Amino acid sequence: MGILGRIRERAAAAIPPEEATATGAVPDEAALAGDAAGAGRFARMGALAVPDFRALWLGSLVSNVGTWMQQIGSGWLVLQLTDSPFWLGMVAFAAALPILAFSLPAGVLADRVDRRRLLLGTQALAGTLALTLALLTGFGVVRIWFILAITLLSGTVMAFHMPTWQAMLPDLVGKDRLMNAVGLNSAAFNGAAVVGPALAGVILGTFGPAACFALNAASYLAVIAALLTIRAHSVGRAEGEQASVLESVGAGLGFIRSRRLVLAFFALAAIVSLAARPYLQLLPVFARDVLGGDARLYGTLMAANGVGALAGALLTAAFARVPRKGLVLLGSVATFAIGLIAFALIPRVPVALALLVLVGGATTLFMSATNTVIQSLAPDDVRGRVLSVWSMIAAGVMPLGSLLLGGLASLTGRVTYVIVGGAGVALLAALVIGVLARDPRRDTGGHEESHGVERVPA
Repeated sequence: MGILGRIRERAAAAIPPEEATATGAVPDEAALAGDAAGAGRFARMGALAVPDFRALWLGSLVSNVGTWMQQIGSGWLVLQLTDSPFWLGMVAFAAALPILAFSLPAGVLADRVDRRRLLLGTQALAGTLALTLALLTGFGVVRIWFILAITLLSGTVMAFHMPTWQAMLPDLVGKDRLMNAVGLNSAAFNGAAVVGPALAGVILGTFGPAACFALNAASYLAVIAALLTIRAHSVGRAEGEQASVLESVGAGLGFIRSRRLVLAFFALAAIVSLAARPYLQLLPVFARDVLGGDARLYGTLMAANGVGALAGALLTAAFARVPRKGLVLLGSVATFAIGLIAFALIPRVPVALALLVLVGGATTLFMSATNTVIQSLAPDDVRGRVLSVWSMIAAGVMPLGSLLLGGLASLTGRVTYVIVGGAGVALLAALVIGVLARDPRRDTGGHEESHGVERVPA
């Protein structure tokens, strides 16, 4: 059994069944089973057998299609307004700044309040901002500064949404179905990454970006409706703490620092997010200036990336049954780096589409499986705070890379930034793995055995 399998088993076994329900880690029997007919139909899909999770999953699938449509429309609109890869990076940075600033206190809030109500608020605000952008664009008064401002506000909403959404998963499905739930959530997001960009490419060419923004605003209603149907007992609410926000944040960071393997996973995810994942934000430039295409080609490239990401997400849903998990994760990082470099060096549309499928799959498999391991290891009382750090890395660090690599693209050419990103991932990931391999048994917190971190074959 690989190292990640041992981690998952021990993390799940760390909570006795009689205590799990009380802490909110595992929903009660009725919540997990739902009506007999519904559970039977979805039993083979793991977490989808839970009615509350199923409703949220379907709602998020609809909303994610809208989110991808807005991302495509926004990227193309910025390029039309500014004709500069630097401004594409700047918009991505505006989305990241509030995530970097507010994710940690958002994690504290997610551990203290009713997560369902907090998510209702974030979805309503996000829909309002998307509608505002649609109206500004539709009336022809949109400017790059308006886009930056709305992006900044949307990033603030996302800073509170992401750790709360992830922290609620174990409340709904229990830790035994957590890996399946994370994989299904990723599949919903990346399945929408196939449909959303493909639709956006057509809608952009026919109706313009305002239609993409308006459809995204409407899509948030699906998640709001799903949240309103969730039964209260299925949504865990952590006990309130008397500690200050800074002390609470320190407790979450302390857990990460004290677990060497967790810290290594965070480091690898940060490297991938900073050095290479920004290729998505800068893909409009590549589509137009390197491949000589238009908005439809841009949408097609994003859809190809989404096909690969969907495949990676489906693999994650079945990841618990995969042997030698550590080797699979390291292989996904190597595949991502090599595929990205090849994408830059072979500027042909069919090759680019094939390589984006490969890169998208490798990225999603690595990020989703790593997220699952971290969720399994995090104790219930600090889960929101630990996942807020994950949100900073997964969503906050990537746009910083977009800003840096966007500037590099403006100075050195449209292809150089992709090569630099891919090579950076390969070198820095090798460095992290080398440091970890020097002393794989070491646990700085001195609690290695209690959290199941031990030396086993990858």
